This record gives sequence, structure tokens and C-alpha cells, in this order.
Amino acid sequence: MASKKRGGAVSTMSRENRAHGGGWRQPLINTSRRVFWLMFLINALNYLDRLIIVAVGPTLKSEFHLKDSQIGLLSSAFLLVYTLSALPLGMLADWSFPRAKIVAVGVAFWSVISGASAFAGNFASLFITRALVGVGEASYFPAGTALLSAYYGLEKRARILGRWQVGQLLGVALAYALSAALFVWLPSHLAWRVAFLVAGLPGLGLAIAMWFVAEGPATPVDKPPRAARPSIDEAPASEWSSGGLANLRNHLARVLRIRTVWAVVILQALAFIVITPCIAFLTIYLRSPRGPFHLGASGAAITSGLIVVGGATGAALGGTLADRLGARYTGGRVLAVGVSFALAAPFLLLLLITHSLSVFLLTGIIAVFALNLQSGPLAAMLQDTTPAAMRGTAVAVANLLAHLLGDVWAPGVVGAISTALHEREAIALLIVCLPALLVGAFVALPAAQTYARDLNDLGAAPNI
Repeated sequence: MASKKRGGAVSTMSRENRAHGGGWRQPLINTSRRVFWLMFLINALNYLDRLIIVAVGPTLKSEFHLKDSQIGLLSSAFLLVYTLSALPLGMLADWSFPRAKIVAVGVAFWSVISGASAFAGNFASLFITRALVGVGEASYFPAGTALLSAYYGLEKRARILGRWQVGQLLGVALAYALSAALFVWLPSHLAWRVAFLVAGLPGLGLAIAMWFVAEGPATPVDKPPRAARPSIDEAPASEWSSGGLANLRNHLARVLRIRTVWAVVILQALAFIVITPCIAFLTIYLRSPRGPFHLGASGAAITSGLIVVGGATGAALGGTLADRLGARYTGGRVLAVGVSFALAAPFLLLLLITHSLSVFLLTGIIAVFALNLQSGPLAAMLQDTTPAAMRGTAVAVANLLAHLLGDVWAPGVVGAISTALHEREAIALLIVCLPALLVGAFVALPAAQTYARDLNDLGAAPNI
């Protein structure tokens, strides 16, 4: 069904019509399994491109004579651009363009820009290319989360989104494995450049495949709510997009009135404060002359990769745990987030004070496992309590606020503290990250109550 904009503007189509070929080329990929695995591969590639700079970070630090404060700025630059770009691109995913095609264009863009990082000649050019990668990746997560939610219903959404998050950890592991192999085969000044090129190439093929994905299955997977409260009442994209800026503001305001959005923002920000600086400085710490390990380039990359791979099951198990708790208690899904923070805190402490590499490896695996328990539940919480036509915007808004409150500043602050302490990364990480985990464990309980109230108001709560 088409609806015309006021004032003779170009007409737009409903999302349902666009999903199944109206006005766009007929999609060829439209089953949940195929869409999941395509999105899984893109998620892995997303984090391969994002984390390859971390895996080769110590070499970049040496070649460009960087300090920890500048390494932190590279992470912060990417995240700031990523965060600011995600909101308009997330709203676009709810507005007038198919989400699958937004993802396709974003994947192609970030792949090209990531490859261009191979030709960086100084800190400034590296800073610019890494910041631009954030534009491409910003289009992916809001539209991609909403797209997967269209294919999987409430009862297993946390499980699916948790398994999807495993793709992120696979990408991180691939980044470390690729860099370790290249440092063995090639001179270090060439290895890091080849790593950026190799990481960027597969994205173009996946972008082409994504172009032919349908917006959702023919039959909606979620039952309509029995009585949504007015503050989160769903508005079709064709309705709110036709009223100009005022309706855009209204659409955004509706998302901000959902209480669970704010609960997710706080919990996600606390997780970001821990995860991003730890990833940014893990390999550098393992190679640091002031640290306890003094590993070489390949050894540091392999050790970091083992820690990430070992903890990968946390994302999948967190989603499964959340779905089972959610089936028994209305707010049970959020308890998995609290477990994540509480379990991670002591093992992160042990990780950063030990001088034994074997203890470092074991505690690192457990800490990463614990930190990843929260990824599926948090993504599902947001989707569960948001009407379908607002999901892209909700993810973008939550990401914007969580990143601004969390990891936009955290890597830079950790880097600055480390440099002030003469490049001592472990102390800086403890100062910033440990308090965030403790606060997160306490915040999870009231967040569970907020989530339960929103589910009941939306009419989607399970019968318990």
C-alpha cells in the first residue's frame, strides 16, 4: 500500500510492501535460517574489521611512535563517529528504506574504508580512516538487530541474538589469528598493512548477498499486543515519515518514553566501559616492557585470541539462560545481565594483577565468558519492549546514549591514565573498569523490574 506525502512530495511504500518486492527487486533470501547465518557472517566480519587495528596495535604503536593516550584516541574516534552516525541511520531503517539494503550498503562502505587503512602513512591518516569505518558500521547494528527480530519471535529472541553475538567474538578471534599468522610470514611493517587489506575484501561479497534479503517473513513472528499503552503506541513508518520533522521528533520521543530503553542504556554503558578499553589494551599489555609478560607480536596475538575464543560461549549461553529465566519470571531475562557483571568482576581483578601467564589465560577466558553473558539479553530486552516500527530507532538511540556514556570516553581515559603512570595499562584498566562492573551488578535488579512493567504494559509478558 502506498501513501503520499503532503505537499506533493514523493510517495512512499509501507515496510510490508517493500519487504516482499513492492518497489524493490524481489528478494531471494527470505528464510530465518539463511538470514541468521548471513547476518552471523557479517557480524564476524564487522568485528574482524573493527578489531584488526587492536590486534596489530603494538606494531602501530612502535612504527608511528604512539603513546597509550593516542591508542585510546583511535578507539574513541571510531566510537564517536559510529555513535553519532547510528541514530540517523537507525531512524532511516524505520522510515523509508529496507533494513537489509541499509546493512548491505554499510557493509560495502566499511569494507572499502577498512582496506584503505592499509595505506595510512601517519597517525593522522590512520585516525581518519578508522573514524570513517564507524560510519559504515553504524548502519549495521540498528538495522540488523531489527531485521533479525522480524524473523524471530519473543520466546527465543534472546537466544538468537545471543548466538548472533558469537559472530562478534569469532571476528575478534579471526583478527588476532590473522595478525599472528601475518607477523610470522611477513615483516612487521608489511604484515599490518596486509592485515587491513585481507580483512576488508570479504565484505563486498557479503554486501551483495545482503542486498537480496527480504525485510521479514510473510507471516509476522510476534503476536500483536493486547493493549499497548499510548506512550509506546506503534506508528507505521508510512505514517510518521509523512509528517516531516515534527513527526520524526515525535517518533524519537516515543522511543525515549520506553523505560526499558533507559535501563538498557545504563547497563550497556557500564558494559562498554569495561569491554572496549580491555580489548583496546589487551595485546599492548601483553607486549609492554613495563608489564609482566613481554610477549612478541605473534605470541601476544595468539594469547589474546585464545582468551576471546575461550569466552565466546558466554554470548550464546547468556541468551539461553535469559530465555529460560524469562519463561519463568517476567523480569528474569535481566537477571542474566546481573550475573554477567557479578561474575566478571573478581576474574577481571585477578587477570590484571597476576604475573603468571597461565593464570592470566584462565582468568581471561572466564572474564570474557562472564562479560559476554549480557550481550544477548540486553539486545533482546530492547526488542521485546519496543513496537516493531520503532526497533531500528530504539537500537540506534540506546547505542548512541550507551556509547556516549560508556566507551566513547573510556579508552581515551584509560590511555591517558596509563600514560600518566608511565604506560602501565593494568592499573589504568582497574581504576576505570572494576567500579563499572560492581555498579552494573547492583543496577540489574531494578532494571529487571522496569523491564517486567514494560512487558506487561505492552501486553507481551508471558503467563506465569
